[in-house]
Amino acid sequence: MGDTSKKQPELKLSKADDAPHRIADPKMVNKGLGLSPEIRLGSRIAELQRLLWLPEGMSEEDKHLRLARAIELYEGLEPRDTGEAMLAQQMVGTHEAAMECLRRAMLPNQTFEGRNMALKHAAQLMALYEKQFRTLQKSKGKGQQKVTVEHVHVEAGGQAIVGNVEAGSSSVASRNASPAPEASDPGSASQDPIAAAEIEQASDQTIDLSQKTRAKTRRR
Repeated sequence: MGDTSKKQPELKLSKADDAPHRIADPKMVNKGLGLSPEIRLGSRIAELQRLLWLPEGMSEEDKHLRLARAIELYEGLEPRDTGEAMLAQQMVGTHEAAMECLRRAMLPNQTFEGRNMALKHAAQLMALYEKQFRTLQKSKGKGQQKVTVEHVHVEAGGQAIVGNVEAGSSSVASRNASPAPEASDPGSASQDPIAAAEIEQASDQTIDLSQKTRAKTRRR
């Protein structure tokens, strides 16, 4: 019979931990289960090691080298919270699997079917890694944002900037822009009620403000 005198670990929950989305505070778990920080660190390293393909007969030194490389890849992604840490682990596993597929595709005695299948899986894994990388960059606030301007409305006497405008450059452009030319005679375009009307122009077309008649959009 088993030893029933051995006490089971006890966990005490605070009011903050007693919530549907919480299990317990990690420090309380470590204390209740008798886990040291070194044991918890070893557990996290073991999670990365299980993502690696370590063939039978591999020396301990080679295993340690592969594990050290996996840790290096994980740390290089610089996760900042639990969500990013989980994603970084998955990215390490995806990378290792893709590299293994590429290695098997290049075996000297590999068949055509085997090489084709290995390269197909490698392409799928690399596409998955690209999506994971974009997700991580978006989480870090580094995702590229693109704004497309469909139409530009220029009022009479106004100015428009055509080209790439980066953040912080609008004030400089406005200071460096030359003022709109003033009308020198009653027959100028600014005095023409037709030319003074609102001009609607597509963003990829040029606007000639010197015309005395209504600007017409060019068909593409």
